[in-house]
Amino acid sequence: MNDTTTSTISRTLLGYEPIIDRSRKAIAMRVTARAADSDTVELDELYGDLGELWPTSAIPVLLRTGNACLPDSLLERKANRQIWLEVPPEQTGTQDGLRLVSEMKRKGFVQVLGGRPVGVLPAPLLPAFKMSIIDASVDRRLGIHESQAARQFTRTIAYAQSGVKTIAQLRRSFDAGAIACIGWPFDDAVLHAVPSDSNPDFGTITQLLSLIERDADATDIEKVIRRDAALAYRLLRYINSAAFGLPVEIQSFRHAVMMLGYERMKRWLLLMLATASKDANMQPVMFASFRRGLFMESLVGAEAEGPLRDEVFILGVLSLLDKLFREPLPQLLEKLYVPEPIRDALLHGVGPHATYLRVAQSVEQPPDASLSNRLDEAFVTIEQCNRSLVKAVTVRDLAAA
Repeated sequence: MNDTTTSTISRTLLGYEPIIDRSRKAIAMRVTARAADSDTVELDELYGDLGELWPTSAIPVLLRTGNACLPDSLLERKANRQIWLEVPPEQTGTQDGLRLVSEMKRKGFVQVLGGRPVGVLPAPLLPAFKMSIIDASVDRRLGIHESQAARQFTRTIAYAQSGVKTIAQLRRSFDAGAIACIGWPFDDAVLHAVPSDSNPDFGTITQLLSLIERDADATDIEKVIRRDAALAYRLLRYINSAAFGLPVEIQSFRHAVMMLGYERMKRWLLLMLATASKDANMQPVMFASFRRGLFMESLVGAEAEGPLRDEVFILGVLSLLDKLFREPLPQLLEKLYVPEPIRDALLHGVGPHATYLRVAQSVEQPPDASLSNRLDEAFVTIEQCNRSLVKAVTVRDLAAA
């Protein structure tokens, strides 16, 4: 990576939100950029940077900034189909803005309209946008009958809904025609889930059983456990229960697998099948816990000692347990023997690992001033943070991560 790329990445704060479709799968990541030391993001350079960092096999990224308009300098870049650009609505209010949109379309840039256009878009420009983003608070299709919405408010551009706060509102948005949701109403999804909905995923359990039948390596089994926070928690809790016999501090999920043994783990997994999760609305919550763990593991760096990387990954996964199980963390951790730094960070927000958790929480939204402060507290550079973010959110196959 050249010096210009490095300097741009090192001075731009990034935060992300998943773009989730009707099947509750992430189809892209919306990344918001904020300049750390100025008022304007150098979008053309950042576009090139992300093009170098973003794997071609990953889901796309929708890049947006607080800039009023996209710069003409973007036209000097080679279009990258993996990097979508969010076009501010103000861009459509001038002839120069419309000219740039048209030229970017001609050169193959993927554009997303970031709100209602200023005035009526010329018909030839409608295909320039892959989709638009409509906030729920201003969507006139919501609040009236679906058939009426279709007659009164015809949309020629597919749209994703932002500002969705509840699962009920999410369903209404999809019924009204939205193809995706920006972010996910985690708290409301948990509130309306039935108790069994926070249990391990059926597909994860069956995959583990298949691996055990093939006598797969413990490292491969660990990769699958890592993606399911509910299963990981229950595994650690079981090992530290009276049924297992000896409370022991588990340093990694691989350690847990070796302690348990394949035959005993197989019997335990068969019991878990009866309570596997069937609520699709909880899947984004489980994936969020995995991404958080992966981000924190990457944040401490490959040069960090193995136990530290394992511990911060476990911390990231366990940090959303109260949402997954709808129980207070102190109660969930009562019978779980985890290293003291993990417990201190989860229960009291203190200790050497807590700063990494606060950084992870900050990047799961558009970045603000608190992110810079938290990076300083963790002795992590902006570039380290951004590279870790890219690594975490570009994982398409969670089981392979």
